[in-house]
Amino acid sequence: MKRLITVITCCIVVGYIFLALYPFAPTYIKNSHVSGMTNKVKKILGLGALFDRPNTLIGKSATYRFYQNGKWQPKQQLLEPLFEDYKLSGNIAALKHCRLDGNLVWNIAYIANLDGVEKMRHSKEYAEFLDHLIYRHNHNIKPDSLEISYYTKNFETDSLDLSLTFKVKP
Repeated sequence: MKRLITVITCCIVVGYIFLALYPFAPTYIKNSHVSGMTNKVKKILGLGALFDRPNTLIGKSATYRFYQNGKWQPKQQLLEPLFEDYKLSGNIAALKHCRLDGNLVWNIAYIANLDGVEKMRHSKEYAEFLDHLIYRHNHNIKPDSLEISYYTKNFETDSLDLSLTFKVKP
């Protein structure tokens, strides 16, 4: 029984070390089918940005505002209030909501940077983001117009860069 536990523990440690060293592997290994498998395993084990230094030094922020009743509302932070709620009260639902919002806004920013804002506006990810934003952040009231801005902050240089901004009629 001790031998079995030792073998299993060693396999887990070796696998963990392999995943930790994977970012330093040659590109021909990263481009193979091994890449998809290791990304799934890293996500399951929670290795995400832990071993990817550039990702740990970049923060993401998003603001939005609605145009309703003939006037623009003040800009509101999308992610920060939810994370603050989690830090102050330990509310896990707020943290999950923050991560969901961050993932949704990151998806549309990625598509917009890759294919342009017009293709992003016709994507499934944009429709999901818009439905979520209107339902969860505007009490299911469809606004006349919407402005979204997505920023990245580099903590090494302390710079805040506007990655995406657009106004739309939902």
